[in-house]
Amino acid sequence: MTTKRWLAFWMVLLSSALFVPGLRTDSAEEYYYGIEINGTLCGYAKFTTAPLVQEGKKLVLLQHTVLMQVRALGKQVESRLKLTYHLDPETKGFRYHDSTVEQGGQSLFFKMRIDGGRAYISGTGMDKEEAVELPPDVVLENTLYYPHLVADFANRKLESQSYKIFNGRDGKVQDVVYTRVGAETIQRAGQDFQTIVLDCLNRSNGLKFRLWLDPATGIEVQTQLPSRLAYLADASVTRAVQTANLDPTLAVKANKAIPNPNNISYMKVRAVIDPTGLWASLESLNVPGQRFTGTVKDNHIEGEFEVEHRRYDGSNAPPFPPDFRRDPALKEFLEPSDFIQSGDPMLVEKAREITKGSKDSWEAASRIAQWVSENIKGAIPGGGTAKGVYETRSGECGGYGFLTAAFCRAVGIPARVVWGCLYATSGGGVFGQHGWNEIYMGGAGWIPLDTTRREMDYVDSGHIRIGVHQSTATALNARVIEILDYRAEQQ
Repeated sequence: MTTKRWLAFWMVLLSSALFVPGLRTDSAEEYYYGIEINGTLCGYAKFTTAPLVQEGKKLVLLQHTVLMQVRALGKQVESRLKLTYHLDPETKGFRYHDSTVEQGGQSLFFKMRIDGGRAYISGTGMDKEEAVELPPDVVLENTLYYPHLVADFANRKLESQSYKIFNGRDGKVQDVVYTRVGAETIQRAGQDFQTIVLDCLNRSNGLKFRLWLDPATGIEVQTQLPSRLAYLADASVTRAVQTANLDPTLAVKANKAIPNPNNISYMKVRAVIDPTGLWASLESLNVPGQRFTGTVKDNHIEGEFEVEHRRYDGSNAPPFPPDFRRDPALKEFLEPSDFIQSGDPMLVEKAREITKGSKDSWEAASRIAQWVSENIKGAIPGGGTAKGVYETRSGECGGYGFLTAAFCRAVGIPARVVWGCLYATSGGGVFGQHGWNEIYMGGAGWIPLDTTRREMDYVDSGHIRIGVHQSTATALNARVIEILDYRAEQQ
C-alpha cells in the first residue's frame, strides 16, 4: 500500500494580468496554515512574500514550506515540502518555480520556467528539460493566491466557470471547473472572514475539494479535501503539530476475513469510491479480468465489481527481445517517465543482465518480476522512483511497480503501473490502496502481476483496478467496499 499518494507535489504556476488584491510587492508578508488529517493537526504550511530584484528587475519572491507528520502501517513518516516562486509584479505571473520534497530520507526536486508560451520542466528522474505548450487562455495557479477566482466569482458574480489550468507536476494542462456553493463567515487566525465557498472538480485527474476564498485578499482561508483540512492560522500552529494516523485514509474495513488472499480466484464487491489521479469511466473500469456494473458521475464510482483473473501461461508470448516500436499506442509504455527512469544506464545494464538468455518476452518479464520481489524490501516511503528503489533496495508498492516497469521498458517490453486496491488481512480484513504492474504480451494483451505481493506471474482476484497511474494526486478515497461473494483456491 502506498503512503504518499496524498502528497501531490503542487508544481503549479500563475501567469495572469489580473490584479491580486492584498499582495504586497514592496514589503514582506507572512501566512500560516494548519493541516489536519482525520481530525489530527499533523502539519503546517508557511507562506512568505518579499521584494526580489533579479537582473535589475523588480519581482516578488513567494516561498511556501510544509511540514507533515503521519504514521502509516506502523511507520512514522515526516514529509517536508518547499516551493519557491518568482512573481512578475506587473503581470502577476511566475517566471520561475521550483519544488523540493523530502520524505523518509529521500529527496525529489523539480523546477520550471515560463518562456514564449511554453513551460520548461526539469528535475529528479528526468533525463532532459521538457517543454509543454500552453494554450493562450491557460491559468497557471499558485498555491496561495487565486486572482482568477476573485475576478469571476467576486467581481463578475459567476455561478460556475471552467478553466484550463496547468498542473506543473503532472506536466499537463487540465480541465478544472469551479462552482459557487454560497457564502460563509468563518473565523480563522483570530479574524472573521466573509468568504465565497467554491467546489472544485478537476475533470482530468478527478481531484475534488472545497475552497473558502477571501475576496478581499484573494487567498484561501480554508480548503477541505477527503480526510484533509487546511486552514488559515497563526505561528502557534508550528508548535502544536502531532502525528496523524494515515491508515484510515489508505484502507477501508472489509466485511469478511479471508485467510489466504493470494489464493482468491474470484471476488464480487459493492463499492463506493471517489478516486483521484485519473478521470474514471465505465470503459476504464471494464478490462480483461474485471467487470463493473454501476455508475460513474463526476468521478464518483458506485456499483459492483466482479474480478476473476486467470493465470497466463506464456502461450504465444512475443519473442525476446521484442520490437513494439511501430505501435503508437505502446509508445508511452516504452519510454522513460518521471518515476520510471528506464533509460538510466545503470537500470538498463541490470535489466539486460536479468533477462539475458530468455527464450521469450514472458520469461524475461517473469525474471524481472522475480528479481524485484526477491531483492527489494518493503519500506515506507522507500526509494520513491525506480532508480531510488534500485539504489536503496527498498520501496512501497508504487516503488516496486516503478522499478518493474523500468526494467521491462529498458529491454523493450511495454509495461505500466496500475492502481486501485487489494484485499489484505490487516485488522481482520481491509481493502487498501495499492499499485501493481501490467506487462504487454502482444496478442495476449496486458498481463497483470504484483511484485509487492510476490505474485510474480499473476495477480489474485482481490485486486480491484481503477486505472493506469498518471498523477501524483492519486488516491483511492474508498467510502465502502463490501464483499458480496468470493472463492479462494485451496493450496
